[in-house]
Parts: sequence; C-alpha cells; structure tokens
Amino acid sequence: MLPKILEFAPALAFFAVYKLSSDLILATAVIVGSGVAAFLLQYLLFHKVSRIQVFVTAAVVLFGLPTVLLNDPQIIKWKITAVNLCLAAAILVCQVLLKKNPFAWLFGQELKLPDSAFLTLGRMWMLFFTLAAFLNVIIAFYLPDLFGISAREAEDWWVDYKTFGNAILNFVFALGCGFYLLRRHPEIFSEAQSGNGQKPNT
Repeated sequence: MLPKILEFAPALAFFAVYKLSSDLILATAVIVGSGVAAFLLQYLLFHKVSRIQVFVTAAVVLFGLPTVLLNDPQIIKWKITAVNLCLAAAILVCQVLLKKNPFAWLFGQELKLPDSAFLTLGRMWMLFFTLAAFLNVIIAFYLPDLFGISAREAEDWWVDYKTFGNAILNFVFALGCGFYLLRRHPEIFSEAQSGNGQKPNT
C-alpha cells in the first residue's frame, strides 16, 4: 500500500498546489521535488523501485526542471505526449526489431495465450499510446481555439487531464483489452476459475 501511495503522492501534490495557487510553475516545482523525494524514500524503505517508476520520475525531472528554470509552463505539458510516444516506440522496437513481445514477457506465465494474441495486444497498446500522445497535444495547446475558452481555463482543464484523465483512459483501455481477450480466448477465465478453486494438497 505504501509504495502505491508514494507513487501517486507527487501527482496529487501537483494537483493540489495548482488548484490552490493557479501557478503551473510552482506546481511543477512541487511535483519535481516530491517526485524525487518519493523515489528516494521508496528505494530507502523497500530497496527497490519499479521500472515504470524510474521512467516516470526521469520524465518528471526531464520536463519539470526546464519548466521551472526557464519559467516556461509549456514545457511540462509535453511530458504526457513524450511518455506515451516512448511507450509506443518501446513496443514497436520490441515486437518488430527484437521480435520479443513485451506483454508475453510480462504476463506470459499468468496468461496462457497464443503468440498471436500477445501480438495483437501489443499492437492495440501501441496504437493507444500513440493516440493518447496526440490527444494530450490537443488538450494542452489547442483547447482555446477549439472551444473558445481562455488560456487559463484551458490550462485548468489540462491539469485535470494530466492528474486524472490520462490515468482513467489507461484504466478504461486496459479493461477493454481484458474484455477483448476474454471474448476471443474464454479459456483464460476458465483457467483462472479452476486455479482459484484448487485445494492445496495435504
């Protein structure tokens, strides 16, 4: 539970500071400081940090520090786009160049699926991450032109999207992928039920 709290605390701190101050530079400074602190605290307490947390913390520092040092709030708005494009590129490199499906590597022991299913899953997530990257560009930079709102309102919408919207999209898409796999491969659910129903040998 504590590792998850440490992972989400910087984003919540960013959201709270922005809503209280309406200052994106200050909120960015907070997420950079709290993100690095949470990363170090997680390592000191548990002697390990997940790979995705390393990646996210590096992205926060990479885009957050220039935002603060150059006093340019536009820089931090590219973080979600860059992270999603990096994830899409990573799947592309693994599947096309290295011929190793990342989802088979991550979930192959738990999910008994044919290679074609993992390949489809990789393509679906690659497309999703690419679309999510461009969606962030629209929300971050084009809302005033599209909806006739002020730059301040658009920034407020983007902060909401950064903190909650992107994560919700990922969760909903993951659920959709799960339902898709269950429809195409119902044996997953049957194996999960039989596995849960097994009694330990005595």
